[in-house]
Amino acid sequence: MGEGSSFNLYSGCSIRTRLPHLERTTRTVFEKFGIHLFELEGASCCPEPVGMKGLNQEAWLTLSARNLTLARTNSLPLMTLCSGCCNTFLETEHILDQGPSLRRRINHTLKKIGLQYSPGLMVEHFARFIFEKIGLDRLTSRVTDTWKGLPVALHHGCHFLRPSHIIDFDDPENPTKLEQLISGLGAEVVDYPRKMLCCGFPIQTTDTDLSLRLVYEKLKLMKTYGARAVIVLCPSCYLQFDLMQRSIERKFEVSFRLPVFYLTEFIGLAFGLAPSDLCLNFHRVEALSIVREIFPIKI
Repeated sequence: MGEGSSFNLYSGCSIRTRLPHLERTTRTVFEKFGIHLFELEGASCCPEPVGMKGLNQEAWLTLSARNLTLARTNSLPLMTLCSGCCNTFLETEHILDQGPSLRRRINHTLKKIGLQYSPGLMVEHFARFIFEKIGLDRLTSRVTDTWKGLPVALHHGCHFLRPSHIIDFDDPENPTKLEQLISGLGAEVVDYPRKMLCCGFPIQTTDTDLSLRLVYEKLKLMKTYGARAVIVLCPSCYLQFDLMQRSIERKFEVSFRLPVFYLTEFIGLAFGLAPSDLCLNFHRVEALSIVREIFPIKI
């Protein structure tokens, strides 16, 4: 499955309500490969794999199973743009496949709204799909402008690779696959300490100071080891690094000015897309300067 494929698109809450430009960017890049993304109608929050899961796992599984059941109605696989959403769906499939009695209880609840969950739906994270199904050769064949050795820090986040026994994509402690992808676009991926540290988004509302401290520590290490930009795979991580960066600079009296790119934005620029096509003007941390430096013809 690759070029010419069709998917139900589950964009998630953060992209739908706060970062719609990331959905537009991903659609634009996927169109380059003839991949069609159809909006999943009637879906709810995934729900997110931290708070709701901790408060009531069966409710978490039921809501997730409802979304997965909706996605099966047209027999298309599901494409996700958020690592947390993908994590929830993959864990749900695993847990309910291993627990028939729990699956029966959840289907008893879903029956009240005319639905029945069945396992086996293919769920894709957009970044993994690009690496595995599109592949590095086809990806790099469409590169028209390389990133000319720009040093960048990749933030994988907590939910993209874990739990590894379910996701089984890359080494959760020392991943290398997406580093290969980004290097193929002409950038230099900076290796920095504590690169698997959480961005702090899950505790933002319960302990804002600690949440900001976590992002500060990551930005400091990225900057210290030479990164000039940050690449993320998840809208929650994007919000932490982009939206909260100014607050962090004020709180800790520092200046990072590290532009943050969602992976498909970074790919799109290497494909020759203009910043206006990718809505880079919506970034809180100004990104056009570095784009102008690397791709002067685009501005």
